[in-house]
Amino acid sequence: MSLAFIRHAMVDVGQSVTLSVSQYGRVGAKPVVYLHGGPGAGCHAGDVALFTHLDLHVFFIDQRGSGRSIGGDLASNTLPALIGDIDLVRQYFAIEKWAIVGGSYGATLGWLYSGLYPTRVSEQVYWGLFLANTAARDWLYGSNGAALFFTEAFEAFKPAIDAPALGAQIQSTLIESDQRETTQLLLSGYYGLLHSADPQQRQHAILAWNQWEQTLASPSMIRVMGTAPELISIAHIEHHHAIHDYFSAPELFEQIAGRISAKTHLIQGELDWVCPAHLLTDFLQDVQHHHLTVEHVKSGYHSLSDAKMLRAVMQNIARLG
Repeated sequence: MSLAFIRHAMVDVGQSVTLSVSQYGRVGAKPVVYLHGGPGAGCHAGDVALFTHLDLHVFFIDQRGSGRSIGGDLASNTLPALIGDIDLVRQYFAIEKWAIVGGSYGATLGWLYSGLYPTRVSEQVYWGLFLANTAARDWLYGSNGAALFFTEAFEAFKPAIDAPALGAQIQSTLIESDQRETTQLLLSGYYGLLHSADPQQRQHAILAWNQWEQTLASPSMIRVMGTAPELISIAHIEHHHAIHDYFSAPELFEQIAGRISAKTHLIQGELDWVCPAHLLTDFLQDVQHHHLTVEHVKSGYHSLSDAKMLRAVMQNIARLG
């Protein structure tokens, strides 16, 4: 039996931003908030299917700039704002404490939220946790990370920044380290193209950006998946967060050290090329969390289109009910 739809609401969180929040399940059951990834992806019908047969009250938030949420400019789309929005939604619906489920950047938001608001989180299930630090950014957009394993795909990703007109602008942003230079070169080039006056340049950049990410998330994927508005929001918002170094996320991770009290289950795919296992291992060496369990999925990828990851995630979500 599929999860029953309850109602849809538009929640004003200030800064001229109104968030789309859809509720499914049963009013009065354990409240759960679902945090989608990207940032910029929005919620989908497949996300609702994760909770099939469970007696829960699930809140699906389209984060600012995503899905059916409206208002706000790119400048107001920051990591602290996305985290703050979660608690504003909680207050709007008068929820004392809720569980959190999320993947990728949604896991980032949830993890940080659970440390900043520890009394508001009962338990949480995350997969593909994105650490939003220099190592994670360089892995995605530098020359010595995922690029070493997906050389052809990375070469197809790079031509989008080869527009001669952007040369001077790109060169002015370079810094000393080779790896950081490649990352900054790519992000600076994409800034010019995503904001280009030429619609063909913008379209090419949007498709190239999404193709690279989807290749890493689901290596067997042949074509870019997603609606035009979704692909646009993902490219712009992901790039915006990356070029701003994820708005001091590492400092936030340090700030909440030892403050997460909720029972937490992290699921990590062995072949997650977006949020690789070795970065999570390095991160967890310094984590102070006495109620944390980590599950490694053999041959698991990043996307839940991978049956192995989907099964692991659904098994752990089922424990919430």
